[in-house]
Amino acid sequence: MAERTLTGQLGGPVPAGIEALADNEKQDLSDALREARHRQAKALAEAGEEGLKYVPALLRGTIRKVVGL
Repeated sequence: MAERTLTGQLGGPVPAGIEALADNEKQDLSDALREARHRQAKALAEAGEEGLKYVPALLRGTIRKVVGL
């Protein structure tokens, strides 16, 4: 199960070094990758919102729609 999850997260086959890990280690790696991606997405969203402070207030709603925030 963890190997299938890792394959999806990595977007391709799992490297040989990772295949050598035990199942619980693969699951730990999968969990760590998922958590890192969540943190990255949160940081990007916060950076986008921070960047909007430099846009005039009347344009912020439109800019949010254009950039997908």
